[in-house]
Amino acid sequence: MTWSVERVEEYLEAIYDIQESSNRLVKTTELAKKLDVKPSSVTEMILKLKDSGYVDYQPYRGVMLTKKGYDVAKRIKKYHKIFETFFTEFLGLNEEESHNLSCELEHHVSDEVAEKICMIVSSSDCKICEECDRVYYLLDGADDGEYEVLAAPTIVRNLGIAPNTIIQKVGDTVRVNDMEFELSDELKSKILVKLIRKF
Repeated sequence: MTWSVERVEEYLEAIYDIQESSNRLVKTTELAKKLDVKPSSVTEMILKLKDSGYVDYQPYRGVMLTKKGYDVAKRIKKYHKIFETFFTEFLGLNEEESHNLSCELEHHVSDEVAEKICMIVSSSDCKICEECDRVYYLLDGADDGEYEVLAAPTIVRNLGIAPNTIIQKVGDTVRVNDMEFELSDELKSKILVKLIRKF
């Protein structure tokens, strides 16, 4: 039987969830219940995961993620949190819809797309991961300083405010090259920037 990447990742994620909450080997019966599948299907998948280096399996005792499996599961969990935060906090979707959409996207998105959505999410008060050291802001909430523009609506591009442009923000004024502008708060709230240095 051929297993999809999505199905493999769902198993790794389920093992991760149980392993993190109980700090012990995960029984195949627990996985069958969590994933709503037959125990024989779990055993078949566990053997495939073991052969691929994602888990250590001890028959009749349980399964545990290897470093390789743990890293994949942690990445999927992070992607889920990124999208769920984006859908609820930035698009205003309800929790159930945000969760369901995140479950679909987490398995199919590239690292590059997840990173870009993470930049947007981390521009607010981000709590997705402990290791986040990003210095991304929406321009309306940024302190005075010099920034690289990461994303901007097309309406401000004719002012020279476009991705990869260096701008300076001083009070309500935005400087681009030798020009100065005062942008509305609404426009500034749509410009994603990365801090270069504070003034």
